[in-house]
This record gives sequence, C-alpha cells and structure tokens, in this order.
Amino acid sequence: MPLDPHLQEVLLQLAAAPQPNGLEEMRAAVIANAARAPKRDVTIAGTRDLTIPGPASDLPARLYTPVGEGPHPLTVFFHGGGFVAYSIETHDSVCRELCAEANTAVLSVEYRLAPEHRFPAGADDAYAALVWAAAHAGELGADSTRLAVAGDSAGASLCIACTQRARDEGGPAVKAQLLIYPAADFVNVDRYPSRRENAQGYFLTEERMAFFGQMYLADPAHAAHPHVSPLHAAELHDLPPALVLTAEFDPLRDEGIAYVEALRQAGVRAEHQPGPGMIHGFANMTAFSPAAAGLMDQAARWLKAELSGGQDTSGSELSAPSVAD
Repeated sequence: MPLDPHLQEVLLQLAAAPQPNGLEEMRAAVIANAARAPKRDVTIAGTRDLTIPGPASDLPARLYTPVGEGPHPLTVFFHGGGFVAYSIETHDSVCRELCAEANTAVLSVEYRLAPEHRFPAGADDAYAALVWAAAHAGELGADSTRLAVAGDSAGASLCIACTQRARDEGGPAVKAQLLIYPAADFVNVDRYPSRRENAQGYFLTEERMAFFGQMYLADPAHAAHPHVSPLHAAELHDLPPALVLTAEFDPLRDEGIAYVEALRQAGVRAEHQPGPGMIHGFANMTAFSPAAAGLMDQAARWLKAELSGGQDTSGSELSAPSVAD
C-alpha cells in the first residue's frame, strides 16, 4: 500500500518546520503542535482534571465521560512519546475520540518521564494509576468490573507492563488492552525488517528510538526486563484480550506483529489491526487522515465490544480501512 497521501503531507510539513534542538525544545514543540493541530468533532459529556497519588508524587490525570447514564466502563490511558515527552494535553483528542466511539470513561494519566526518571519510574506510575482507578471507579462514575487499559507507543508498552503486574501481583482484573503501535523489544532490534525498511523518513526514526532507549534505561540490562521488552518475558499467559494496531511505515511494525503471535502462542486472545499506508503517530492524526480516523474508530468499536461482553474472535486479523477512504 502506498503512503497515505494525507500523512505524506503531514510529513512534508514536519520536515519544513524548524527542528528542535535538544529534549526540552522537543517537549515544548510537541505541546505547541498539539495545541495548533485540528481535531475531529466528537461528542462527550465532559472532562474533569484531577490528580491521583503515585508512588513518588501526585500524577496529573484527566477524566473523559461519555454521553449517557453511567456507570460506564473505564479505560485507563497512557500517552506515547518515547518515555521522554508528551502529556495528557498532547493526547486529548485521542482520548476524546476513544471515549465517544467506545462509550467508555477514559482516565488519561501522566507518568514521570525520562531521563529525569528512568525505568521503572514510568511503569510504577502507570501501575499505581491502574490500581487507583480500579479502587476509585465508583467516584469516577465508572464500573470497576469493566476495566481496560489503552495507550500508544511508549504508553502501549506501559499498558503491557500493567497487565503483567496485575496478573503477577493480584491486581485489578483488566478486561481488555488496546495497544497502538507498541514497542515490544529493546534487545533484538535487528530481528525486525521494519526497523530497517522504515528507519528514516516516516516521523519515528531508528535514530530517535535509540535516543529514547538511552534516556529511558539507566542500566542496559533493563532492556531485557519483561516490563520493557515483553517479547522476552518468560510468561505471557493469562493476560487480557488484546488488540494491537500497527502502521505499515513504522519501525515498530514487525515487533507489534510479533507480540500478537507471542500472545496467541501463550493462549491469550489477541487480534492484529494492520495500518496500511500509515505511519507511527497516526492515532494523533485522525483529523488529517480519514483512513487513520477509520482505524481508530474500528479499534474503539473493538474496545466497546470487549467491555460489553464481546465474542471470542481468537486468532483473527481485523481488516483495515483503505487510505483512499
């Protein structure tokens, strides 16, 4: 499939813009870009900003409530950004769309960023947020028995760590995990052709991923930790049903597919939703690309079905909207 022409235009605009010099400029740039970016018009009941207790400090959070009478299902969302950048603000539109289309309350939670706070700080914050959300669902107008996690890129990796810890530590019962182009292997990066095929020119580059890894991991040995590289986890059984979205022109494409296969081999119901013509970050680009919007809406409908008792579709691969849609 050719590159989505709408996303090609986004790439051209990004290439023409001044490039940030250093991490702090990058952080400021993504916040500014998110504030200027167009957003899809979706209808939800409202939002509420709050803070929740983390293991080291309070964590900023935002609750999105869908239209209709509750209690609603509850999805805890973690933003991407290479573990070093982005925030609840940059992913506001993603959470609004998920809330509206999946008819779930969404609790978007920030976590401590690297390099100021390296692994396992972000993963610890994410799990603490999940535990808190399950215990306080009633205060959020939500139903703790219909609990999911969702996230993109680094946030999807934190979701995976949360599901492992919930299983291993007797934590909350998570009904579904929506994983949008997750990073799943920090060890054997040469194993995946997409790392070479899409190493540059498609927003997320191999060079940038190497930088993120250096910032996130204080000890190189942490790369093989199952909460960092779940493809190296000894046990993947008894995890929640998963939907993994990948993008055709994404360095992370092949390890996302590999994670689906690893889950299936462990007996976990896992589905793959390919993103033909897509690039990393398409979840934040739905106002630019109708095909990206279609993919995210399809993923949200999967989540809605899972949180309302969806049927087992083990081993399936969801069809993807055409870039011409």
